[in-house]
Amino acid sequence: MHIKPEFDQTWALCANTEGTPPKWSYDSLKIGSQWVWEGLKGQYRMLKFSGDVDGAVPTTGTIKWVDSMNRKIIDPWRAYHVAGRKAPAGYIIEYDGMTLATVHGAGHMCPQFKPAETYHLIFNWLKNKPI
Repeated sequence: MHIKPEFDQTWALCANTEGTPPKWSYDSLKIGSQWVWEGLKGQYRMLKFSGDVDGAVPTTGTIKWVDSMNRKIIDPWRAYHVAGRKAPAGYIIEYDGMTLATVHGAGHMCPQFKPAETYHLIFNWLKNKPI
């Protein structure tokens, strides 16, 4: 990779110096972050979006995860569009206090793959404008 020796250093956060444990640890829970979404219900508006070609966290799994919370559907699935484009930017469903959206053609990093579509989704949602 042609990395110069002066840049070939151990990342300090992960370093195990003098037998001391790393400064961080990672534990996995079966429920993942779902408890956060359930615990904040009714306190905040929430947006969850997913690239529909995401191989790391597939949209189908995200939909099943949201469905498992048994939230009331306020507005069923519909396409949303970016101005001036015929193809859908993605699809959106509104639950009680939570919006779930897909970004069509985006992978795991939606803003990287589809910046205009992701910008439209996030900023209209933040401003309480129609998506």
